[in-house]
Amino acid sequence: MGFKFSFLCDLLSNLDNTRVVKASTAAKNSDLDIKVVTRWFAQHEKRIHHKDTDQRALLSCLFPEKLPERVYWLQHTSLARVIGRCLLLGMSRREELERWRVSGGVDLGECVENVMRQAENHICDGQEVTVEEIDTVLIRLASRCKFSGSRVRRQHTAVDVEKCLGPLYRRMSSRDAKWLTRMILKSFSPVMLPVNYILRKFHFLLPSLFLFQDSFDSALDTLASEKISRFPPHPEPGLAQDLAAITLDCLNPKMGVKIGRPDYYKARSIKHCCRMVDRRRMSIERKYDGEYCQIHIDLSKHPNIQIFSKSGKDSTMDRSGIHEALRDALRIGSPKCKFSKRCILEGELLIWSDKHGRIMNFHKLRKFISRSGTFIGTENDSLPQPYEHLMVVFFDILALDDDVCLKKVHRQRRLLLKDVVQPIHGRADISEQQILDFSRPDSPYRLERIFAKGIVQLWEGFVLKGCEDPYFSIFPSNTNGTFGRWIKLKKDYIPGLGDTLDLALIGAKYEPRDVNALKRIPKLLWTHFFIGCLLNKNAVLQLGATPQFRVVDVIDHHCMSLQNMQILNQFGEFVACDPVSNPDSKFEYERANLPSMGVMFRTPFVVEMLGSGFEKPSGARYFALRFPRILKVHWDRTFQDATSFQELQQMAEKARSVTAEDDSSQEHWCKRLKLANGACQYINRESQNMLSESGSTSESDDEGSVETTNSTAMLPTPPCTHESGTAITNDHGNPIQIYMDNTAGTTSSTSVSGLRGNPLTENPNQSSYQKARPRKDNIRPDKLAASVYINDIEGNVTTKSHNAKVPAAPRPLKTNVDGASTNKTGYPTPTSASSTTRGQQFDLKSPLLTLPQYLCPSSTSDEYHPTNATRSPDDLLQAMTYHPRTTSQNQSLGLVLIPQPSTLGLEILNIIKSLSQSPRTVLKFPPTGKIFFLDSKVLNLGTGPEDTRFCLRATWENISNAYFYACVSWSTATAIAVTTAQPVRWRSSAIADEIPCTNPDDDITPTCLPILGQTKGFNISVGFEKEELCCLGEFVLIEPLVHVNGQTYTSECD
Repeated sequence: MGFKFSFLCDLLSNLDNTRVVKASTAAKNSDLDIKVVTRWFAQHEKRIHHKDTDQRALLSCLFPEKLPERVYWLQHTSLARVIGRCLLLGMSRREELERWRVSGGVDLGECVENVMRQAENHICDGQEVTVEEIDTVLIRLASRCKFSGSRVRRQHTAVDVEKCLGPLYRRMSSRDAKWLTRMILKSFSPVMLPVNYILRKFHFLLPSLFLFQDSFDSALDTLASEKISRFPPHPEPGLAQDLAAITLDCLNPKMGVKIGRPDYYKARSIKHCCRMVDRRRMSIERKYDGEYCQIHIDLSKHPNIQIFSKSGKDSTMDRSGIHEALRDALRIGSPKCKFSKRCILEGELLIWSDKHGRIMNFHKLRKFISRSGTFIGTENDSLPQPYEHLMVVFFDILALDDDVCLKKVHRQRRLLLKDVVQPIHGRADISEQQILDFSRPDSPYRLERIFAKGIVQLWEGFVLKGCEDPYFSIFPSNTNGTFGRWIKLKKDYIPGLGDTLDLALIGAKYEPRDVNALKRIPKLLWTHFFIGCLLNKNAVLQLGATPQFRVVDVIDHHCMSLQNMQILNQFGEFVACDPVSNPDSKFEYERANLPSMGVMFRTPFVVEMLGSGFEKPSGARYFALRFPRILKVHWDRTFQDATSFQELQQMAEKARSVTAEDDSSQEHWCKRLKLANGACQYINRESQNMLSESGSTSESDDEGSVETTNSTAMLPTPPCTHESGTAITNDHGNPIQIYMDNTAGTTSSTSVSGLRGNPLTENPNQSSYQKARPRKDNIRPDKLAASVYINDIEGNVTTKSHNAKVPAAPRPLKTNVDGASTNKTGYPTPTSASSTTRGQQFDLKSPLLTLPQYLCPSSTSDEYHPTNATRSPDDLLQAMTYHPRTTSQNQSLGLVLIPQPSTLGLEILNIIKSLSQSPRTVLKFPPTGKIFFLDSKVLNLGTGPEDTRFCLRATWENISNAYFYACVSWSTATAIAVTTAQPVRWRSSAIADEIPCTNPDDDITPTCLPILGQTKGFNISVGFEKEELCCLGEFVLIEPLVHVNGQTYTSECD
């Protein structure tokens, strides 16, 4: 008898049970999954290695997602119907089985368990289901589907699905039936198996062998070979290294089995890329926007060409259009052919246009490449043109006859590739390559120039490979962590250089197959959201017409953070309605392959989305963002402000037509790479600006705007008195997140430049939060050179474009005796737009002198201590409570100055704890307020805190880029209409996840935090939006004193 399936279900159930235990604080110091797996292998070690156990079947049941060649043609609906007939369910139990369709419910596996638990099957001894039986049945099911691999389809016979699955379900318990159902659906979610550890427990070589060739059969055959079969499965670490070296010499790739691909890192900046390279000599290859293919040529067979896709599926027949080009480029059948037995190469399939003389866009590929004989998503595409055809670009060679090239370094493989492949114009070529030695001091500059040139030419990016690295390092050693790994350098990987725009989410639907991946979200209503663009934007704005949307795309949990998913579910419930009976708006589909909308939002959400360029989606005639990801939800914007359908197409056309290759364009992108925080040249990040043709979307090329980290650039030098022109702050955007934004909300920015986006702080490839900030150690506070008001060579003051947006003045909150009103920062604001205030005088003071401050303890004794500094967080809140502006404006501001970034997390928690007690104990506590966390070095800028240039908006914009850490804000409003970030969930793990420099594993005292959650109507947010700090600066000029809205005042210091 083989290996019982119930034993495997024991492991899966125990891992499922640890999900709840792992949430406790006591379990954070130990990996419970590893303990469960270790205990399970100790219990079943003998059975696993018994001669009657089919290890291939066991591994296939453990990792069903690693079998791309098997397609069962069974999804939730069809599988539920089959299971109902197999179990002979009555009407009531069938209804209970269909509960997986209800939003917020359980998945199909749990429904099967609940139904079968009502009448458990009696299983006799010796009749238990084994993994061998299950594997045999699943192979038979996959053989009937045309989308399965060719090797699986060869076993095709007449298959009755119910007769195959019925005996299995009727001979297993309800628990085991749940896991079998999930196995057929190829997902054990929410259980996440520690794959490498489980493979290593089978045999210490198995993880590396599976990386070598993506096949359990191939890996197990290697373990069963004469030499390796004598190795112990779990040797001592020292012996394991020696045995691994012996194994490496024995490895020989098997034809017809796809070879694995190396891991790769994503470079988040030029500096980050250089740090990962670490003085190595690198091959910088162009990354082509096509479909990966691995080509096996076996001259002993007929046909002798076999092509594998990226997933590992045999797609030889689907790519038959490239076979002739492969034979010509490799000179197969010719005396000049460089191999006599076999050859394995890697390449990229592209579309070449003889008419245009260039590689065409990615979406053209679907007209030439079918999927198991079926062309998908081409119903709205034009017919293939005679001047368009497939092309292959080779970039690596893995085997040549008896020579296993995998062991060779990249430099040698590249020479072999050039010798084997004969380029054919428009049909076959070798990838473009440049060699760069990163031990040279100018290597970052050279890489920057190469990358900028690629961006100008609209290349997808680059791949960096070590010239002296093998194809991959199968067995890890003590070398550099990036050894044997590729580094991908793409524009959208770098914060600030991707394509971003505001889009409206107009509806949603619930998809049961995603419910297990979203178990952490309570009351899950929807899993997919529909992106809609207005078709009649002008009519809506000018005539108040009924909005008409076109659904352009659908996004799921892969396109947003869990926090944003929770927000959309939480707040969408209040504006959801039936899409058919909604009289407030209409919508239409152009793509037939889009799912139907479950609900429509009466008030659509407006989100900022990041994409990797634009593409024509499958089955569409229009362009949309490629790989869209939500960065944030805009609470201060309506669907009228979002990008319309016409604007989306204009943006896409402009992005795809940027073909200038002159020096100025390259220099522009070099500057953008230095800044690494500018908005994209051809993307207007605020879609409402497209209504004005005078709005400028390009950045200034002035060299004076490059350096922003020196303290002399923090405080702008006031221009000469009575200088003509309007002075506008420089238009550098904040870094845009590549990974999903962990903060959920945002407020409307008061920044002149309308900056948005969060700094990248949670990237595993990036340095720590504090290291990612600009260096401030070498700042010279004695110099105050202008950075915002750019000075030319002669010293004349020049200004930015007059088209930049200047926000309106804040609403007057308090009127002074001289007729001027004060806003939330205490500075005068004109009482009306038409008033002239040149005769009004007041005392202009730096906010560093007026706002309550808390200077955190530091080891430095000679540091400047402000006179308005408090001694503790409680004292700071007390000072803010009785501040003169608090009682009149019901809003208070405060500063926390931190000497060491490592203490940021602790200080934020201290402030939160103090705030959690204040609403119950302090009667005069302001209903709203903000506390900004800054680096204490800000006190050393300029001539000191009394410097009046701290009153300028431009000063605080520059300070926010180098000295801002976080903002804690609170509100006693009954509804959270606008928040700066996702409201803190009052659990220790959630708080630690929100705050940089905080260890998520640290225990946070839970006694005071629940009090805040119980305080009705009192909401606290932790945010990292830099632009929040800009509210401290109310003026754009000092002499004359000009408010951000353009009004002029006279200061008493004149």
